[in-house]
Amino acid sequence: MIQRPESRDLPAAYRSPWTTLGENLQAVLADTGLRTRELWRRNGQGSLWRPAWWPVDLAPLFWPLLVGAALALLAAALGSIIVLGRGAAPPQPQIPAEHSVVPLELPSTPEQPPPRAELEPVPLAVSPAAPPVEPPPDGSVTLDAPEEELDPLAALLTRSGADGLLLGAQARSDQLTLVLQVSPAYGQGSRAEQQQRADRWQQWAFELGYDHLELRDSRAGLIARDALVGSGMIVLTPSPRP
Repeated sequence: MIQRPESRDLPAAYRSPWTTLGENLQAVLADTGLRTRELWRRNGQGSLWRPAWWPVDLAPLFWPLLVGAALALLAAALGSIIVLGRGAAPPQPQIPAEHSVVPLELPSTPEQPPPRAELEPVPLAVSPAAPPVEPPPDGSVTLDAPEEELDPLAALLTRSGADGLLLGAQARSDQLTLVLQVSPAYGQGSRAEQQQRADRWQQWAFELGYDHLELRDSRAGLIARDALVGSGMIVLTPSPRP
């Protein structure tokens, strides 16, 4: 019994487009080869177009020389573009010395505590008590002599606005830096209060002729310092106590 092929309900036999594409590529390659051989034959016969001033005897050399010159110019142009692209490197920005990036000194971890460098409070320079002045025999009254001025750093600790939070002051004249030791009550205030006090004390340091200010706690840990770029103070987040 003869079995008929299954019908696909198509108007014509199905043909894969990939098969058609392969056949078309083969036809294109064959046609290109034929046209190339035709051009080569016509160029050898001198029947291709050429300028009128070109010698007839050198007709087969016109198109090969023209194509070779065009390829040479294209290669030279590409080489020049590559060389110029490599040589024109963008200039590196110059960072001024005053804006150089310096890492912040963060408190060390509890495993490796830094050496203790306690800041000794500056004692107040109080003038000794003067003996009572006896009135002169003639009954005239004399004014007291002016009191001796206090040390600027000592006066800074009792200045209005210190709020009893400054325990000591140390000056580093070689670096024009003022180091203030603050009490633990400073860290108990809000972030806004700490920033406000730090900015106020920085202004005091400027008035005394210092360019930099550092705030340290009783463990000599850095808790605030002046900004390296811009102005104002940077209040650091304190590390947890061990």
